[in-house]
Amino acid sequence: MKIFGFDPSKSTGWAIFEPELQKIDRNYSSVKCGVFQMPDKADHYYTGDQIGLKVAALIREHGKPDWVVLEEQSLAKIGNTSADAMLYPWISTTAIVSTIANFGIPYGTLPPATWRKSFYGQTFKPPLDSKGKKDWKAAAVSQCELIGIKLPTQKILAHNAAEACALAICWGVREMKVHAGRYQQPLMDLRMQRNERAGAAA
Repeated sequence: MKIFGFDPSKSTGWAIFEPELQKIDRNYSSVKCGVFQMPDKADHYYTGDQIGLKVAALIREHGKPDWVVLEEQSLAKIGNTSADAMLYPWISTTAIVSTIANFGIPYGTLPPATWRKSFYGQTFKPPLDSKGKKDWKAAAVSQCELIGIKLPTQKILAHNAAEACALAICWGVREMKVHAGRYQQPLMDLRMQRNERAGAAA
């Protein structure tokens, strides 16, 4: 079984998680991850164009995944959120979704609160940044390093890859949102496969 995770943004984090390898290694060192980094001056069209091409290249290099999980994007907010802060994650999301749909790969989404609860545990409290706000980026990096995942060396990009890893690892949560009916059965089949293997290993 192969799961791809994506944390869509202008610099999109990606991860490849194969649960069977994790059981063999007893840690998550087999998780592969990285970031599709866009140039600072990349506009919205170029970003969507390149993210789609990079996703296709990732699939060709590593093979088609059985499931893709993306962080679910929030609906537009008015106020303190800039237009680009909303647009780039949506542009990257639609580029990924359209690319994997053309490959016939099923997918679903998880909102941040859902995958964080699964990845960190319900009572986890993230560290605070210099402004006193919850630093979920630092939390993702620390947790991935703790469980043996090798992240990109560029610290400014590491959190994108770390959150993609967390999403991939949390692929099996019940709250997975499926956006097209044709993907419901593949998800049920994968869960059944996971449960059967867990039962056989017990």
